Amino acid sequence: MSDAHGLSTASKQRTSLVSLLARLAAGAVCALAGLAFILTAQLPGTTGEAQALGKGIIDYRLEQPSVDITSVPAMVEEMGPGKLGARWTRVLVHWATLQPTAPPGVYNSAYLDQLDNVVEALHGKDVRIILTPLDTPEWATDHSFWTTPPPGYKKGVYYPFYAPKMDDSMVSGQFKELGRFLAQRYAGKVGYFECWNEPNQGLYLYPQTPASATNGGARTYLTMLKAWYAGVKQISGAVVIAGATAPRGSGDRVSTPPQAFARYLKNNGALRYMDAYSHHPYTPGGSRRIAPGQLPNNPDRAVTLGNLSQLTKLFPKKPFYLTEFGYNTQYSRLFGVTVSKADQARYLRQAYSFTARRYPQVKALLWFVVDDWNPSGTVDKAGTGVYMGVRTYLGDRKPGWYAFARGNSLTLKAPTSARSRVAFKITGKLTYRAPGPPQGKVLTLQARKPTSSSWSKVASVHTAHDGTYSRTVKQSTTKIYRIVWGGVVESATRRVRTR
Repeated sequence: MSDAHGLSTASKQRTSLVSLLARLAAGAVCALAGLAFILTAQLPGTTGEAQALGKGIIDYRLEQPSVDITSVPAMVEEMGPGKLGARWTRVLVHWATLQPTAPPGVYNSAYLDQLDNVVEALHGKDVRIILTPLDTPEWATDHSFWTTPPPGYKKGVYYPFYAPKMDDSMVSGQFKELGRFLAQRYAGKVGYFECWNEPNQGLYLYPQTPASATNGGARTYLTMLKAWYAGVKQISGAVVIAGATAPRGSGDRVSTPPQAFARYLKNNGALRYMDAYSHHPYTPGGSRRIAPGQLPNNPDRAVTLGNLSQLTKLFPKKPFYLTEFGYNTQYSRLFGVTVSKADQARYLRQAYSFTARRYPQVKALLWFVVDDWNPSGTVDKAGTGVYMGVRTYLGDRKPGWYAFARGNSLTLKAPTSARSRVAFKITGKLTYRAPGPPQGKVLTLQARKPTSSSWSKVASVHTAHDGTYSRTVKQSTTKIYRIVWGGVVESATRRVRTR
């Protein structure tokens, strides 16, 4: 995603994947959205601090307006304790699908049955659920917006991103009732209710700016938050999460910088209508600095992990949830940077470690997503899909899968000294959480001089099915060795002196 302004570029590229799939079917171009977790064991290569950070993942297929119920058990099994070990997830609730007709119309029973099935399956695996509504029903939209749609959209046509008409008591009352209904229906199974998805983006809540305008995005959102809070809090113990902001905004009618959005909320009394705040700190496409913790290109109108403090300092006493985060391993024009599979695994680990150390307010970080989404099902040169998954769209596990699942270790044994140019063996073993029978893996043996901090590749090493490996090497000068597995785990270093 470039750093351009306007809904037709940056904002379109940041729409939720779930909404994207639904709206593409309706002929609209939409963009992307989704993770939360509780670590019970330390991620490889991170500090013990990361154990306090919630650990979870989103499967976009569970968030669709229409879900294949027969496939739900397998999806949840992949997320659950026997495999990825996620303890949190998010599920989008499509308001327009749930309540397609105005009162006294009833809720869509088929959609409710589907949602019940998803919630029950996740709850059965002890996965904590955040429910997040989006998509305004046609009857609830402010029809005055239809005459001035975002660039690239037709006038006079309904789109679910048009803001609800919250000054209409019937609409505001129904949004309040939606919160109460969901909190009551899933009491004991769902405890967290996030108010809308990326409300600082025009493809979720249009129009946007200026925030203080009568129809400004932040002002509209505040009225939604008040109603949502009043409904959800009728159920004891239910937690209301505000925000869910996208990582950046242009400050025009199609997007608002997350800092400006949050600042408006704080300055206008939103603290009393939320228990926590959430954000999606993706590294945007076109970024010059892409590793977790680095500043975005435009820190005044973008918030990544590197400058998340711009939000946490606004709400210093509120818990934070980072309900979407990830890196593509293949070009996607929709949003986010592209990195190698090894770097995705490495950045996943770094993101949890950095967040835990730097931001104690953050209670959970949610990875988006389990499986890649490839709409063509073939080679996607145009980048029309989303490739932030820890598995490919065919279900093959990337290194990121193992980094997320944890339980990885890699040993290295070598002599303390060796004669110059005389062969010696380096051996060891890779251990990981195998979701199936152990398989051979490709490791990289690296070396560096004692006076250098840069590693160079010595050789690729294949493990046997039991995880063991062996490699014969020679050296003419003293070197330090380590062996790594695709960003997932690194061995301790071993120094071999030349005598």
